[in-house]
Amino acid sequence: MTNHCGTCTACCRIFDIPELQKPAGKWCEHCEIGHGCSIYNARPEVCQTFECLWLLSQKRENPRERFAPELRPDKCKVVFSPSTNEAIIAATTMPGAPLAWERSDVMGVIKNIVSGGMSVVAGAPRSNHRTMIDRNGTHGVRLTEPDDFGVQWNIPDEGETQ
Repeated sequence: MTNHCGTCTACCRIFDIPELQKPAGKWCEHCEIGHGCSIYNARPEVCQTFECLWLLSQKRENPRERFAPELRPDKCKVVFSPSTNEAIIAATTMPGAPLAWERSDVMGVIKNIVSGGMSVVAGAPRSNHRTMIDRNGTHGVRLTEPDDFGVQWNIPDEGETQ
């Protein structure tokens, strides 16, 4: 399959890449912004296998099921991706654009995800406070600090069970 990322390199900024000691929110030292990876053939497996929802949508046969070009992460400033919970999609915002998930076109994607029975957690990389959008509406959630793999976990409110 052809790489449809084009000039988007948003994932090279927002995610932790432990193999490269790259923290979330900082540009990867190997990223040629707007061009791609300077170590493409030797990049870590996590980079090789990652596909954001925009990229996955571009592989759909039905063009109506594809995200619009303006929803590409570098343009809308939100990277939609799976989370550690298969019922939750992460909407991680680019540094400097913490409320990009509130854009009407991005909210359209979020509403479609929620209407399909899933939830969306939106916010900046490494943030301990994010917004959960689900069938019950919009509410804040607390997250742990990133672990050694860059993963953050939900902190239940007092009296709430996991």
